[in-house]
Amino acid sequence: MNDALALSTLAYLFLGLLLGTLGPGGQDIAKEITRARGTPLTNAVMQREQPSERKLFGFRVVLTVAFILLWPIFIYGIMKDRRLASALEKDLAEKSKGLRYCYMGGCGTITCKDCNYKEDVTSFIHGIDSAVSGFQCQWCGKFHSVNASGRGRARQYERALVCDCGGPLERDKVVFCPSCKSQNLSYDLREIT
Repeated sequence: MNDALALSTLAYLFLGLLLGTLGPGGQDIAKEITRARGTPLTNAVMQREQPSERKLFGFRVVLTVAFILLWPIFIYGIMKDRRLASALEKDLAEKSKGLRYCYMGGCGTITCKDCNYKEDVTSFIHGIDSAVSGFQCQWCGKFHSVNASGRGRARQYERALVCDCGGPLERDKVVFCPSCKSQNLSYDLREIT
């Protein structure tokens, strides 16, 4: 019985040592040490001296020992943070792919890099009492400019967000070529308000 307890304790500590030095815990501890060291700018702003390497080493030892002893508690938080960061990175990569009306402005020319299709479009322009927003039909690919003129009428155009073909008009989706359906487009801004 004592041998099994001693063996399981050693396995627990060994796993904690691996996770706290080579694994995700070790990586987070290294980040904390770098953050504690600071940069010349952050140290100047905080009006403090850079901590000595001896203090930083002691801090690393304390963090590593605490992690080794309590790794099941810490590893859950670390893995949760990593999953969240991975999801955010994936979401950002997906959103940064291709052109979207909601991130373009003014008037300009959309050009397909695959078939050389070109069309002048309005992404968004405004005046004192008017605004014109660009949309694309998600079925046929036709570009539309919807006018929302007049004070207090900015939401009125929502009724007009249907194409002649019956498809929905969108600003938040990736713009595609109406000719070849490619998303490999460029936008050459001509005018902005």
